[in-house]
Amino acid sequence: MKTVIASVVLFALLLGFGTFAYYYIDNTAKHLAAEAATVEKSVQSKDWGSAERSYTKLQSSWNKASIKWTVLLDHQELDNINITMSRVKEFMDTRDIPGSRSELAELKMLLKHIPEKEAINVKNIL
Repeated sequence: MKTVIASVVLFALLLGFGTFAYYYIDNTAKHLAAEAATVEKSVQSKDWGSAERSYTKLQSSWNKASIKWTVLLDHQELDNINITMSRVKEFMDTRDIPGSRSELAELKMLLKHIPEKEAINVKNIL
């Protein structure tokens, strides 16, 4: 009987941690995507000073989030975001609007994809 109770408690803890981790990742991803959209709006309007400030804020938020995400996610996903962030910075440095917008769109897609991939649903289980 003790084994059954211990198993149920362990399962509840794992389920609780998984749920907490999913909501943390989802909220953080939405926040980062909103910051990326702000950068994109500044790039689109050719306001490079504002774009640089917004990008710096995005980079800072990403650096904080990536520390915790490293424990929770596949490192390939994090590497993809880091690579895309680097490309965004390079395109912004050269004032390349199409390149910057393209990379920012990819960054937003990557950030949207991660919570979808981590969600507990039938599609991800099968």
